[in-house]
Amino acid sequence: MKGWSQRYSKKQGGLCRVERLYERFSFDQFLSVTWVGVMRSKLKAALLLVTALMSNSAFAEGPAVSGPNGKFSIEGGAFDGDSSFLALGSYSIPLAPSIGFQVDGAVGSIDGEIMGGGGAHIFTRDPSQYLFGVYGSFHTWDSIDIWRLAIEAELYLGRFSLSGIAGFEGVDVPDTSGGFVVLTQDDEHAFAHIDLAYYPTDNFKISGGYRYLNEVSFASAGAEYLFDAGDVPMSLFARGDFGDDDYTSVTGGLKIYLGSDRKKSLIQRHRTDDPENYTPVFPKLVTDKSGSGQPPICEINGNVGGVPVTSPANGQCICPSGTQNEGSAPAFNNGGYYCYANPT
Repeated sequence: MKGWSQRYSKKQGGLCRVERLYERFSFDQFLSVTWVGVMRSKLKAALLLVTALMSNSAFAEGPAVSGPNGKFSIEGGAFDGDSSFLALGSYSIPLAPSIGFQVDGAVGSIDGEIMGGGGAHIFTRDPSQYLFGVYGSFHTWDSIDIWRLAIEAELYLGRFSLSGIAGFEGVDVPDTSGGFVVLTQDDEHAFAHIDLAYYPTDNFKISGGYRYLNEVSFASAGAEYLFDAGDVPMSLFARGDFGDDDYTSVTGGLKIYLGSDRKKSLIQRHRTDDPENYTPVFPKLVTDKSGSGQPPICEINGNVGGVPVTSPANGQCICPSGTQNEGSAPAFNNGGYYCYANPT
């Protein structure tokens, strides 16, 4: 980004000369323009997704949402060995015969710190075949903020349902935590969920799937049973994510469904009412407890190429002397962090 100006000055003898002076924007101006460019690209991506959604709605048959409806759940359990409690709520409405809109909310406590946030979905759906939509959200916990932008989809195959969401999330971390300097860096990366669900009966669902959240892989499993509670449809549910020890979680709770048709089955509710209420996985912060302001040295088992960093598991460290990445952060590849040659 360059600009030029002309300065006219007189010399002895009435002669004039023209000097061109190089001018450049300040660094703050450069950052501002760069930020605007990044935001423009994200807005363009969102507009393209919405355009695709609207185009796809022309082929949908049946209502995307049966009518105004909602759900509210409370759940508790363990997250990385720490107690957690969450209350989640969603409300869905039809915007058009084949287009629906949903808002989500979440509040609770994880490891004694308050978590809160919300999200929004806009989607088209044929209740007999599929759902396709756009999703965005923002959640915060322990001064860590996570925003998301993604596409979501569901495919209905008799008593089976295949569902998934994929997109990007940005993680903003604080400068300090517990009085120590935070070494974990702000980051943007991909995330994804995919689940295969089966309904042995109309009111009982079991599921299994895969998660890639905060650059960590998980296996997941869950179940939900809707029982007859008179005028208030309620279900019991349990779910768990199993992967890296730092992120394993198991929770369970009670869910209440709200809507005009109180006798609707669980499979009907999942295919004609509201999509999933998603919450992110927050990263573990690495702090400088030595006061040096520098990340710790990576721990590695052996000196052979392809051996990943063993500690810290999130790769927030400096490669030791004698390694290929000596003095630098390890490289992320194939699900792990490496200081030597990348795995083959």
